[in-house]
Amino acid sequence: MSIESIVKAILAILAVLLILLFIAIKKKKFVWPVILLIIVTIVFGAWKGCTEYNRRNKDLGTVKADVKISAVDLIHDYETNDSASNRKYLGKVVEVTGYVKDVKKDDTGNYTIVLGDSSGLSSVRCAVDTTHQQDAASLAVGSSATIRGNCTGFNKDEMGLGSDVILNFSVIIKNKK
Repeated sequence: MSIESIVKAILAILAVLLILLFIAIKKKKFVWPVILLIIVTIVFGAWKGCTEYNRRNKDLGTVKADVKISAVDLIHDYETNDSASNRKYLGKVVEVTGYVKDVKKDDTGNYTIVLGDSSGLSSVRCAVDTTHQQDAASLAVGSSATIRGNCTGFNKDEMGLGSDVILNFSVIIKNKK
C-alpha cells in the first residue's frame, strides 16, 4: 500500500468523523465518543506517518540474493524480453557479477557503479547505498565486481545509446582487481 493511498484513507476517515461530530453537536448526542474517535484517528495517522517517514531500507549486504546472474546475461534478458524479465527480476534482490565500466560520483557524493561488457553500450547501473559509499570509492574501472541490489527497472534503448538495468540500494560483495 502506497503512502498516498494511506494518506487519502486517513483524510477520508477524518472527513467522515468531522461530519459525524457536527451531526452529534447539532443533536447534542454522542459528542464525547465521536471526539475520542477523532483523537484516536489523528494519533494513529500521525504514528503511521512517522513510522513511514522514518522507515529504513534493509542493508542488502546481509540479505540473501533472490537471483544471482552475470551483468551480460541480465542485460541480455532485458533486451530480449523486458516484460518477462520484469516478472523475473523487478522488486527482487539481484546479485550481479561483471566488469566495472565506470564509477560515477554525483554532486551529493553518492556513487553509481556501471557494470557490463566494455564493448557494449548497455549496462547495469547500480546506485550504491549511502552506508556503503566508501566501498564504491575503492573500485577501479576494468576490475571485476559482484554487486547486490534491488532491481527497480529497465531503461530501454530508444536512441541507440544503450539500455540500462537499474539496481538501487546496492552494496559491493566482492571486488577483484
